[in-house]
Amino acid sequence: MNNQEEYKLSPTRQLSDIEKGLIWKKPLSHKVSEEELRICKEIKRNWHRGEMKIANILLEGDAGSGKTQLAKALSAEFGLPYTKVTCFADMDKSDIIGAILPVISSERLEQMEPAEQTVLKALYESDGFQSTNEILINVLGITQEQAALKMKQLLKMVTENTVDEVVEYRFYPSEIVRAYQKGFLLEIQEPTVIRDAAVLMALNSALELDGSINLPTEIIRRHPDFIAVITTNRSYAGTRPLNEALRDRVQHSEKMDLPTKEIMIERAMAKTGYKDEMVLDVLADIIIILDKIARANAIKGVAGMRSFFYWADSVAGGASAKESLYHKVIYKITTDSEEIKLLEEALKSQGLIAGLDQVEIELKKRIFDEVEIRTCGNIDDSDFDHDKKVEEQGITLKKSADSDESTSDVSDDSTDMESSDMGEDGTPKYHQGKPETMLEEAKQKDRDFRKKLNHDAREVVSDSIHKKVKLIVHRPDYDIESEQEYLNLSKELMPVVREIARKTLPLLEHETSSEFAKNQYYGSKFQADSIAYQDFRYFAKKRPPTESPSLVVGLRVDESASMSAFGRLEAAKRAVIAVYEFCQICHIPIQIYGDTADASKLEQMSIYAYTDFDKTDSNDRFRLMGIRARSNNRDGMALRIMADRLAVAPGQTKLLISISDGQPKAMDDYTGNYAIKDMQQTIAEYERKGITFLAAAIGQDKDVINQIYGNEKFLDITNLTEFPAKLVRIIARYL
Repeated sequence: MNNQEEYKLSPTRQLSDIEKGLIWKKPLSHKVSEEELRICKEIKRNWHRGEMKIANILLEGDAGSGKTQLAKALSAEFGLPYTKVTCFADMDKSDIIGAILPVISSERLEQMEPAEQTVLKALYESDGFQSTNEILINVLGITQEQAALKMKQLLKMVTENTVDEVVEYRFYPSEIVRAYQKGFLLEIQEPTVIRDAAVLMALNSALELDGSINLPTEIIRRHPDFIAVITTNRSYAGTRPLNEALRDRVQHSEKMDLPTKEIMIERAMAKTGYKDEMVLDVLADIIIILDKIARANAIKGVAGMRSFFYWADSVAGGASAKESLYHKVIYKITTDSEEIKLLEEALKSQGLIAGLDQVEIELKKRIFDEVEIRTCGNIDDSDFDHDKKVEEQGITLKKSADSDESTSDVSDDSTDMESSDMGEDGTPKYHQGKPETMLEEAKQKDRDFRKKLNHDAREVVSDSIHKKVKLIVHRPDYDIESEQEYLNLSKELMPVVREIARKTLPLLEHETSSEFAKNQYYGSKFQADSIAYQDFRYFAKKRPPTESPSLVVGLRVDESASMSAFGRLEAAKRAVIAVYEFCQICHIPIQIYGDTADASKLEQMSIYAYTDFDKTDSNDRFRLMGIRARSNNRDGMALRIMADRLAVAPGQTKLLISISDGQPKAMDDYTGNYAIKDMQQTIAEYERKGITFLAAAIGQDKDVINQIYGNEKFLDITNLTEFPAKLVRIIARYL
């Protein structure tokens, strides 16, 4: 907007230098949207109208639709410091209000671990301007959810260390309290993932125009300049419908869909520097159609502005528009072959595939013309006497003036761009001329994650009979062959998986007290049709309004050498694909590990982390193709490592399924009764921690597996062809 002071809400308010630094600065590429203009006018008009004041905004739309960018733009327009809080499933009241932490003596502090010392010193030295979670995030470099968990662990540890002392306590406010009290613009991201009703009630109270928050030390009132902007995705993994009471406290809502084609093109030009309107027009048409078809067919992926920006930038860098369509757009929507076919047919029927072909021809023609102009009159016979290096540099393609600021080195094979690839101003992060930097950062993150998995796994078994076993946790990679194998195997499975998911999803979408949760061990309603399963889950009970179905699944795959026989390995892969895709459709957290033993003297136990709760990636489905028949199997150790990760994962029901074809057997006498006893003790230990075990036996040692797990936890899989669908249906029963 031209007049920077037009929508300032409190022009006479004096801000500190730190607060001024929190006001978002609009980049030159920012384009004012209709939504931004509409919100600014409405809030400014009603700002001093008492009960008609507008101070709670809801922005609801798909990923990449510009919600966070708009929230930041409002900070710039209103002249208010911007801050945000990202909600997560297990938020509790301390994440809304803050934490009370004991201040321990310097002598006690010196006895603690270096990491704990660093965190506590940072907390004690803080000026109260930052929240506790923000301090932990900055000091330890962790996520907000990890910071909340770390804060609880720290509080417990400090309390235990000060049992016999006179303790002084200090209150550390949350980011929400800080914004609420100081009059910031607060973006509340994804409150729809919160499961605890008490947390939602605390949020509801805070959003009242004349609301207050009861802190342990005082009661604070809402600052008159405080604005809450709630941003949430539609139909995203882990989300629920927005709480009605929370929605009722919103005075203005915006449905963030794709903008008009003209606006899309204008924004793409501003963000990428690519100015070819003919090309951008075709790309925008394709994005619009894909978005429409995906919605109409309940395909869960998104064709949004972010995909449009990265696709346009890829084309500007010289990539094929047709090939990069898949890597930048379609594979972000879905990798299911049937759904891809549906999208392709929609594009063909609209003549857009032919339009892309025409774009390719036009772009190649321009490149040819530029080569001809560049080389004409500049190459003489002497050029051919130079060495190979000079010869390779003899012809240089000149970039057109339209693409001077584009990222010419960005490959169309780069990974999917998530919200973390957006800069502070909401624009994509480009790595011009240094694609290797982005690749190295991704590799470093994978190395750090793999290191954490190894550390955690070794710590879990440190007090068990496996403590001397040399363990390595791998994070398998994937290639184009893996992608092709996955597409071939999943083709016939997906119709069955989608049909089971279609019948299952209604169980996850209702939280009203009039509904009954089926497949319970006790309840007020008897289900005669459940007797055939013989698992004693014959009842249905009325679901309280605050209860939401929640399931976490762990899938362990035995990768012993015997799995190569009789089609067992392919059956296991097909089952793993079916379970993975079912969990993705139903937004069920899924962990899939494979394991083998005695790969070498230095690697006596190998774990292959194909998918994990802490690092989800849409490409994990391709990693699954790395499942192999390898060597021996040390089942008890594998179950212990997986069960321990499941035990700390959020969820009401935690299900660990083992796919195996034989009894445990590894070197150094891990076999027979000794191994069986280890497995049974592990199962009993983690059942007490809330883990439900199931064993899917697909080999000839079914009697031994039945003996280890017991009849109620044993699945006899005789027909390997029916195995994938059967396993998915069993998982669905636990919802």
